[in-house]
Amino acid sequence: MKNLRLVPVGFYAAFMGFFIAILVNNGGFNVVALVAILILAVFVFNFIVRQKLSFKRYFTSKHNLLTSKTFSEQSYGGVPKEIMYEKMIEVFSNSRFRLADSDNERLEILAIAKTTFYSWGENLYISFETRGGETIMKLCSVTVFQIYASGKNEENLDNLLAELDDSLII
Repeated sequence: MKNLRLVPVGFYAAFMGFFIAILVNNGGFNVVALVAILILAVFVFNFIVRQKLSFKRYFTSKHNLLTSKTFSEQSYGGVPKEIMYEKMIEVFSNSRFRLADSDNERLEILAIAKTTFYSWGENLYISFETRGGETIMKLCSVTVFQIYASGKNEENLDNLLAELDDSLII
């Protein structure tokens, strides 16, 4: 079933670890409580910093094992990267994604897909560069605290590109 997604395990792992720690607590050093607190700390940290473009490298790093990432590049010949950047900002005003942060100097955008029962939400990172006279839009969809995205990242990129294509039609 295409609409069926894996329920995110981060919350449940933290909750269960914390619950087990309470049940097992014997007054001494408790490894289970420590692990539960660490999972919860990483979970809370991810949600606090997910709305800042300055943490892009953290979320998109190949070393971050707690996120699933999908990368894509789209080429737009004859359209300057500054115009594509402005167009993408405009697209987010009528999008299912929320514009969270942007950098006018580096031409980078961070948009967020909302949290649902099936997903903790995803970050969409967009940047622009010029290569051989063409504007290249680099896209990356990243889960916030899911190791497996079940096609959600690809779906986000497809939806975003469809919204952009719709906005380019006159």
